[in-house]
Amino acid sequence: MNFVEIILLSLSLSVDTLVVSLGGSVSIGKTSPAKVLKVSLAFGIMQAALIFLGWLLGASVASFVHQAAHVIGFVILLYIGGSMIWSALKKSEDKVNLNGMKHLLLAAFATSIDAFAVGVSLAMGGMELNPALSLTVSVFGMTVLAAVFGVSSGSFIGCRFGTPAKIIGGLVLIGIGIRLLL
Repeated sequence: MNFVEIILLSLSLSVDTLVVSLGGSVSIGKTSPAKVLKVSLAFGIMQAALIFLGWLLGASVASFVHQAAHVIGFVILLYIGGSMIWSALKKSEDKVNLNGMKHLLLAAFATSIDAFAVGVSLAMGGMELNPALSLTVSVFGMTVLAAVFGVSSGSFIGCRFGTPAKIIGGLVLIGIGIRLLL
């Protein structure tokens, strides 16, 4: 995986964080640097931890399913990308609550489940440790930036750009899945 693919994948995975933090910024009230930092680190750490844990799991089972690993990785990324596009296209009025550590960690975990699956699929596609570590750091950075921007910008931007960002993110994941398959 090259540098551009790592950045695109990191951006794609941070889209959910952006959308959730944009919508959830309303629930936290007046923002302060401490609130922004708390939300951003919660999302960034969760996302980075789950993509790396997914990679570890995928790397541990990849040798057992070596023949089908690329196809499995493609199917996982196709499903996640398709799900992102589907959720962007369906109109939902779900409200996000980022008040309190319990709600914040739940939102961070919910937006990071796809990162775990992506980590598994990339390991099955043959990603080595060094690129996995680079991706983990990149995902952490992009996710923190997405959360900072989302919490700071409020729900106005989320309502306006959330759907196109999710669709683009889903298409990037599908594209990376197709590259894995080929």
